Amino acid sequence: MTIRSKIHLFSTVWLVLVLCIINTSIYWLFYKQMTGLELERLQLQSEKIAQRLHEAGSQADATELLQAYLAPIEMIRIVNQQSHPVVTATKDVDYASWRPVYSAQETYQVVEKAGVLHAVGQVPMIAGDGSIMSLEVTTGLSHVQETMQTLLIVLLVASLVVLLPSFLAGRMLAKLIVEPIRSLIRTMEEIQKKGQFKKLELPVKSNDELYQMGDTFNKMMDILQLHFAKQQQFVLDASHELKTPLTVIEGYATMLKRWGMNKPELLEESVEAIYSEAVRMKKLTRQMLMLANPDEEANLDMRAVDVVELCEETSKWMRRTYEQEIRVEAQSAAVYALADESRLKQLLVILLDNALTYSQKAIRIEIAEQRDTVSLSVIDQGVGIPEEDLVHIFDRFYRVDKARARDTGGTGLGLSIAKRIVDVHNGRLDVQSEVGAGSRFTVTLPKAAREKAGENA
Repeated sequence: MTIRSKIHLFSTVWLVLVLCIINTSIYWLFYKQMTGLELERLQLQSEKIAQRLHEAGSQADATELLQAYLAPIEMIRIVNQQSHPVVTATKDVDYASWRPVYSAQETYQVVEKAGVLHAVGQVPMIAGDGSIMSLEVTTGLSHVQETMQTLLIVLLVASLVVLLPSFLAGRMLAKLIVEPIRSLIRTMEEIQKKGQFKKLELPVKSNDELYQMGDTFNKMMDILQLHFAKQQQFVLDASHELKTPLTVIEGYATMLKRWGMNKPELLEESVEAIYSEAVRMKKLTRQMLMLANPDEEANLDMRAVDVVELCEETSKWMRRTYEQEIRVEAQSAAVYALADESRLKQLLVILLDNALTYSQKAIRIEIAEQRDTVSLSVIDQGVGIPEEDLVHIFDRFYRVDKARARDTGGTGLGLSIAKRIVDVHNGRLDVQSEVGAGSRFTVTLPKAAREKAGENA
């Protein structure tokens, strides 16, 4: 069963059920009210007749006295304790055939005889000879039945009047709800068949869930399309980056195959070039695998890390490797950040390597702590980055100066990896740069709690 049919069926059945409950309640309450009023009126008449008979005693003819009260009443009779009628006054002789029943208690009830409702009241009374008898008063309720039948017809007609437009409204509502879903299904099927991204055509903006569903789908399509384009660009850039070292390796291998065995100088040059390009390919492949790893965040070993100590150790061996000055400046002797130590070290190496590559002057590392965060800034006095390139420096394979980056062995993935590391730490990576004056890369990370820092100290 389709959602549209389910909505239509549910709304119709629920409406019918509600109408049945409401109509039954109205009918029953109205019936109880009308019969209650009739029984109250019968009680007053019965008590009045019993009082009149008691006052008259044996001096008046009971039959004539009862005949005087027959105007609104169908039958009045006196029944002895043996359930035999002593005196009967009635407008219709058929009532006399009803079986009399003696009742020692005062009772009033509605009974049905031959399809007609009657109100019957019984009042105990003392006869002239001192015996206790029962005064039975019966009156027809045909007018009540006629009123109830009229009410029943009115309720049925009203229900039909309500059900018909409600039935049509239910169909319209089901169509209104299901149509956006069908449109979504058609769009997804078209995307599946053609393999092209397509968005939904949304009506006028509204605040309902159906519009939100369509708007969310379109936003998701935008994200998927953007990621697909980035993936395509990544594949193209990776292919281009791998093509160059493979071409170099192939060229030198061809030279070795032809003349390398007879020319030692050519052999040494070729081996050195092939080794250099192989190392570069290995580095590039490792970086691409790191960027493609979806479990980066799940594998973090988060704990309190002394940023000052980490910067001192890292800068010490990089200072020896590059033979360039690196200074560490911190507000205190120990500053703790909540991070994965190996990832944080990798991030620091990337930023320092980038600074050392493009600057011949001293590099500074500034460490500061705020109330909830720790900041680490790598500052160089190098060539700087043009303003128009700042928004792209974290893109994969992006280089400000492609020729110079290739000469220095850069792959264009270092800052992308740095940004990825900062993101999985829920931190922030900012850059400030001026051409000819240098650059400042600032990493902001969550600060470790003091008790955690004390445990790791």
